[in-house]
This record gives sequence, structure tokens and C-alpha cells, in this order.
Amino acid sequence: SCGDAEERTNSGGAFVAMINDDRMWKLLVCSLILQMAQQLCGINAVFYYSTMFFDGLIENPLIGTAIVGGVNVAATYVALFLMESSNRRTLILWSAGGMLVSCIGLVVCLLGYFDKMASLFFVVTFVSFFEIGLGPIPWLIVAEMFEAKYVATAMSASCQVNWACNFIVGLLFPYLQKSLGAYSFAPFAIVLLMTIIFVIIWLPETKGTTPEELRENIVRSLSTMLQLSDESTNDADTSSSVGNPIDVEWRRAMDSLRRQEEEDMKRGLFNFGFQPIEQDGLSASESDWRSRITGGA
Repeated sequence: SCGDAEERTNSGGAFVAMINDDRMWKLLVCSLILQMAQQLCGINAVFYYSTMFFDGLIENPLIGTAIVGGVNVAATYVALFLMESSNRRTLILWSAGGMLVSCIGLVVCLLGYFDKMASLFFVVTFVSFFEIGLGPIPWLIVAEMFEAKYVATAMSASCQVNWACNFIVGLLFPYLQKSLGAYSFAPFAIVLLMTIIFVIIWLPETKGTTPEELRENIVRSLSTMLQLSDESTNDADTSSSVGNPIDVEWRRAMDSLRRQEEEDMKRGLFNFGFQPIEQDGLSASESDWRSRITGGA
């Protein structure tokens, strides 16, 4: 029934269903990794400890903190325009790349190779690049990746991971600054480099696609991998492919898709592709039918 379906969707069982679905758990992992990258990139180390960070670098640390906050607000409006015109993966790559360069610049400034005021410039660019990609997209991409029945569950999991990483950064950064000194932003640079690699290799593009199309693309990619594998082993014995990991993953994906379609059919939610009959056309057909029955009377 509809009540039972709603109860399953709003319960912890939805999370288990996502884990057991070969297509959904990959999307869930992608969304959680983005949440981790958003916090472990070090953005809140800047916001939480900006006054302490600027102490000794500029004459009045509070001015530096105010500038960082103003740039954060202004960059958010820039992100609003970029979201409509740019792909999600492109924005994240530009964001992580710009933040990585800013981290390197900060380390160089702290080592004394540049003027101390240059550190303020790199902090501003660090925050600006964050707001055009790693800031908003990890939240936006959850709604674009998942069906409506999974969005609440995926968003809850994302929030938990996000706040956990936020807590870790807020707790450990003073110790990083004390132990690493000028290299305190080096761990954040490593996280940003790993984020770039992850986005290039694994993250799917979600702009302009529905969750259903996204899952179909995943299945299609598995099909392509299977086809290439079959072509490369065409002369091999057929029995040798029984335990092929790609073949196994493909079969699991197809079984999962079949089970989902059967469940939608039972609940009356399956889309058979029929087009609705227009009201004008229905009225015309009804009038013609009555004319033939009554002989035009």
C-alpha cells in the first residue's frame, strides 16, 4: 500500500536498500566523498581560526577576518550564475584546482618567500574558489543523483558525514598549526589533489540528467565494459568468463534493475510509455460514436 511504501522510504530500510542496490551505492559513495572533501579541504580552518591565522601576518587580524567573510558572501552570488551554465564536474575541478594553488601559495608565504600581505590574497582566493564548486555542489548533487524516495535518506547521511569531518577539522587544526608550522595547509592540499583525481575518474556528471538517466548510464557503462571484455577474450574458452568480475557486476546490475521494475509494477508506479489521451480528442471520438449509434439523430 501507499502507507507501507512511505514508511519504507522514511525508515532506515531505505538506507539499507541503497547499499544493496548495485547502482545506488556507487552514487551514495560519490556523494559522501564530496561531503568529506568539502570539509577536509580546510575551509573551516580558515573560518574558525582566521583571526589567529592572521595574527602576525597583518596589522589588524579582525580586518582580515572581515575581508574573508565579505568575499565568502560575494562569491556565493557568483556561484548562482555559474550553476546554470557550467557542468558540476567542471566547477568542482576548477574549485579544487584553485584551492590547491592557493594552499601552495599560502605555504610559500608562511615560509617567508613572499610578502606577508600576499597570504591574505591567497586566503581570499582559497575562499572564492571554494564557493564556486566545493561549497554548494556537494549539497546540490545529492538532489540530482537520487530519486525522490531516496533524497531524504541520502541527504541525512551526507549531513552526518559533513558535520563529522567539520568537527575533525575544527578540533585538529590548532594541533596541525602547532606541529607543522608553515606547512599546516599541506594536508589540505593533499586532500584537494585526491579530490581532483576522484572527480576525473569516478564522479558522474549530473547536470541536465534525471536520476533514472544517471542509473541507466551506469548500467550502460557496465555493458560497454562487458562488451569490450568479451571482444578481447573472443578466442578464449567460454567457461573462462564464468567468474569474470565485470560479468558478475553486470548481472547484479541487471537483476537489480529487474527487481526495481517489478516492484514499481506491483505498486502501480511503472511507466509503460503510454501517452495520455487529449480531452479534445476524447470528445470528438465520443461524438462520432454516438452519431453512429443513433444514426445521426
